[in-house]
Amino acid sequence: MADLLLKTTHTDIGLRILGVAGGAGHIYHGRCSSSFLILKDDHPICLIDLGLGVTCRLKDYGYTLPDTLVITHNHTDHAGELPVVLRVESAQQRQLNIVAAAPVAERLKRYRMAEHAELFQPEELANWIAPAPETTTPLVDDLDITFHAAQHSELCFGFVISREGIPLIGYTADSGCFAPLYEALADCRVAIYDARPAGSRWHAGLDEVAPYLNDQAYIIGHDLDEQNIPDDSRLLRPGQYIHLAEDH
Repeated sequence: MADLLLKTTHTDIGLRILGVAGGAGHIYHGRCSSSFLILKDDHPICLIDLGLGVTCRLKDYGYTLPDTLVITHNHTDHAGELPVVLRVESAQQRQLNIVAAAPVAERLKRYRMAEHAELFQPEELANWIAPAPETTTPLVDDLDITFHAAQHSELCFGFVISREGIPLIGYTADSGCFAPLYEALADCRVAIYDARPAGSRWHAGLDEVAPYLNDQAYIIGHDLDEQNIPDDSRLLRPGQYIHLAEDH
């Protein structure tokens, strides 16, 4: 799909899709896990999820790791690189901001960060920002984030990123077809849905999300042939850029 132009009243924001694969996609085929960057004037200000392969993909596209990361849930393809990255960055005197819904943050600290438990507490390696679900909190610059519960096999929250109350970017993260989450994304100027050719309770099917899609909606679909997704498809491709332009 061609780059989508959106009208706002502030500095340009863009999204760079880093990967669309699930856990097996990286482990068996070397593909980058589902992740995307939020860019401001082409400068990365926020990374969405840090699964396997994401850090190297950032470098491949010429980006540096931003100070702020959003983690939607504790599955490997969304948080697998978190312990190593936090340890490396901390050793370089840099503490990243890890933003996750409060229940997810607790799981990340207890389970994902356990490999450092004998040396460091999670709070020593990062600045954890853990708002309660359905509560709007500052994210980065002039953007806010609100987490909304998803329907997934691991505790998971999608989100809406807004500016001055205007919903700009919505993401379901991994979720089955879940009307309350979809309704929260309905007014976003860009909405990204998790969907697969064959749906399940934990991942919506392409046919299930179809009624919710509009011209500003995209799909991250695991288990697809990433190299042969048509340019005009709603299915996101690694490297794809979505431009949110502003009024002047």
